[in-house]
Amino acid sequence: MMARTQDIPLSEVVTYDGLPASAGGAHSLRAKRPDKAFECLRTFLEACTEPVSLPSWTFEIYKGAPQVPTEQVSSFATEILGGPRHKAQTHTEWNVAAGSVNEALDALVAVGPEAVTAYGRSLAALTYSARVRLLDPSTSAPYPDVTPDAFGRFAVDGYGRLLGDSGIRATLGNAASSLSLWLNLPADERLSPGARHLQDHLPFRLSTKHWRLWRPNRSGDSYRSNKIPSPVFDQA
Repeated sequence: MMARTQDIPLSEVVTYDGLPASAGGAHSLRAKRPDKAFECLRTFLEACTEPVSLPSWTFEIYKGAPQVPTEQVSSFATEILGGPRHKAQTHTEWNVAAGSVNEALDALVAVGPEAVTAYGRSLAALTYSARVRLLDPSTSAPYPDVTPDAFGRFAVDGYGRLLGDSGIRATLGNAASSLSLWLNLPADERLSPGARHLQDHLPFRLSTKHWRLWRPNRSGDSYRSNKIPSPVFDQA
């Protein structure tokens, strides 16, 4: 359920949720090698986003894969990353400092694409998470009126997502990589050029089904949304 927020400014915004859990959780980066997937991610981030805060990097090793590659990648994690930050029944997770990202990518490449769990999941993965602001392609600067404060810090769900606050989560696995997007764009004449700019820098096609227009409700204390056609292909 959408959260109730007081004193909401009379603003509208368009979001892209790509992809929600019901649709598979993320877009495939269509690159078998994690270092190639990383280059796709970096191209998109540099062309289309500005970070709001420092990103987080984590390294995960999943159970149920062949013993030899599991031991190899576990040895890397222990020697380079130190003690894990979290252990679960399905996987073990480490924090990764920015200076160790390239070493983590090299370790994933060395594992090879054949090392997967019994469910076909990558044995190991490097995950990037960041809050960002999208860039207006006409100015190469963030949209000044697309911020959480512009929409009353309205909480879209219980996972911390706010209107006006875009987020990126990339999972770079030894066998497959994916990108999850929560994007916020202005709901005016800048929408279609902005959406096409995003599409031009992504290695996959943005879904036509997950665009929504958010408007304040009549009482002005909450937001409601409805699906809209993809603005990527709106040439008007």
